[in-house]
Amino acid sequence: MTPSRRDLVGAAAVLSLACGAGARHASGQAASPIKVVIAFPPGGTSTASMQPIMPFLARALGSDIALEYMAGSGGDLAAFAVAKASPDGRTLLFGHAGPLAINPHLLQQSFFDPAKDLVPVAQVIAFPIVLCAHDKLNVKDLDGLIAAGKSRALVTGSSGNGSMQHLAGEVLRRAVGIQTLHIPFAGGGPLQEALVKGALDIVCETGSNVVRHIQEGRLVPIAVMADKRLAKLPGVPTFAELGRADLVIDAWFGLVAPAATPPDILGRIERATLQALREPSIATAYDAIGGIPAPLGQAAFAAKIAAETVRWRDTIASARISPLGTQTGLPDRR
Repeated sequence: MTPSRRDLVGAAAVLSLACGAGARHASGQAASPIKVVIAFPPGGTSTASMQPIMPFLARALGSDIALEYMAGSGGDLAAFAVAKASPDGRTLLFGHAGPLAINPHLLQQSFFDPAKDLVPVAQVIAFPIVLCAHDKLNVKDLDGLIAAGKSRALVTGSSGNGSMQHLAGEVLRRAVGIQTLHIPFAGGGPLQEALVKGALDIVCETGSNVVRHIQEGRLVPIAVMADKRLAKLPGVPTFAELGRADLVIDAWFGLVAPAATPPDILGRIERATLQALREPSIATAYDAIGGIPAPLGQAAFAAKIAAETVRWRDTIASARISPLGTQTGLPDRR
C-alpha cells in the first residue's frame, strides 16, 4: 500500500524527535529545540513547574527544550498559538484550566476550539487550593467560618473574574451556604497585596501563594481542597477528611499539542513526561513550590479536562459570572 502524505509527515516528525540533542540538519545547522509555550510571564509558578522536568524530557526525546512566554487573554493567546502550530511535536502548550476548560464558557469570542484544535498529552503538576481566613476574622475551623459567613457577607478575592480562585470560591459559597462578596483583582500581585493588608476575609488560593502568610500569622488555614494533606501544611485537614469530597479542587498544568500531531509523537512525549515525573527529585522540587506531581497519560488527562469543562460550565452559569471581552466581529462561542 502506498503511504499517504500524512503518513510520510508523521514518519518525518517521529524521525525528527528521534534525533539526538544537538542534532544537525544537512545544512550543518543545529536542530531547533522543542518549544513549550507558557501562558504567563517568566519566573512564575509555570516556569518553576516546567524547569525540573526539562532535563529528563530533553534526554528522553533527544532534543533541547525551550520555554516561550506568551501571556494574555486568560491563556487563550498561548493556546491559540499552539493550536495553529505545525503538528510535528516541536511546539507544545503548558496548558491549564483557563484556556482548556474555563474560557470556552466565559469568553464571548474565540479564535479556536480547545476540544477540537488541541490534544492533551500528559498532566504534569497539581496545586491544591487552600481555603484560608484572615486572622482578623477570628475563626479557626470550617464551622467557625460557616457561622461567620451566615451572619454577614465575607469579602473574598481572586486574581481575576473567572480565575480558579474565583470559581473555587463560588463552589465553596454554594456548597456550605455562606454569603460572600467577590473582588476581582488585576492579577496575582494585587491579590497578594490585598491579603497582606487585610482587605479580604477569606481566600481560596494555591498553597504556594499562602504558606508564607500562614507562617507569618496573617492567614489561618481552614482546609485543603484535596484528597491528601499538603506536605507544607501537615496539620491542615482536607475537605475530603471533613466529608466534603465535592470541595476537592486543584489548579493543574499539563502538556498539550496541536490536534493533528501524529499518535507516535504524542506517545513518545507522554511516556517521557510520565517517566520524568517518577524521578524523586521532581517530587522534592514540586513540594518546594507547593505542588505535587500529578502524572496522567493522554486518556486520563483528556477525561479530566472533559470533566472540568462540565464543572466550570455549570459553575459559571449557576453563579451568573459575566462573560469577559466584547464583540469585535470574532466568532461567538455561544
